[in-house]
Amino acid sequence: MADVPLRVLIVEDDPMVMRLNVEYLNRLDNVSLVAQCNDVPSSLDVLEHEQVDVVLLDVYLRNRSGLEIVRHLQRGGHDTDVILITAASEMDTVRDARRLGVRDYLIKPFEFERFQVAVETCRRARHALKHISEQASQHDLDHLFQPAKPIKPARSMGSDGLPKGLTAPSLTQIARAILALELESFTTESLIPTTGMSRVSVRKYLKYLAERGVLGESFHYGQVGRPSFTYRCLDLEGLRALAGGKR
Repeated sequence: MADVPLRVLIVEDDPMVMRLNVEYLNRLDNVSLVAQCNDVPSSLDVLEHEQVDVVLLDVYLRNRSGLEIVRHLQRGGHDTDVILITAASEMDTVRDARRLGVRDYLIKPFEFERFQVAVETCRRARHALKHISEQASQHDLDHLFQPAKPIKPARSMGSDGLPKGLTAPSLTQIARAILALELESFTTESLIPTTGMSRVSVRKYLKYLAERGVLGESFHYGQVGRPSFTYRCLDLEGLRALAGGKR
């Protein structure tokens, strides 16, 4: 849709959540990460010196509020969208965010699909605004104000219909391993012993199944080290079909 990358600033003081935001951004096409900041002063400095289209913003930033950044953008007339990604769910904060014109509001923990919708809605609105002539049509306004549907990145496909790097036998193995767990939710690590595959390889297949809607994916907090993802089955029949070798 857009001919120039969407320029994004991430403002988050939790290193684990910062890594998750960066990973999710990397899944989206045509996005440029301008900077990563963990406090209000450094964020304001970036906004004064760099062009930023979208800010992914936490509310709780050490001893200050991320809403200070929103107010700064509003006072300065910046053409910058803000997506709050925060644990703050108090109604006072929600009301302030709405009054300040925050584009979207995600409560931690959040799933990739919801993150994708938030970012793509900003992209869609900015693209529509850029191409509206002197008088907008209803079609123009629909693109400007209505939420976007998730846009799946184009992927290179192999001869078996799977994305490059994935194979049908391994996908079947993953599906059977998930069914064998008989758990409501599971992690990447729980499949490693039964599949004999590396963590990176297992993650690729789980990501593919999440993109297809067979699995739901959510970020798990409270662990030291790399971000951890928890999965749950959304389409049992689809998973059983894959376990039988059918795609």
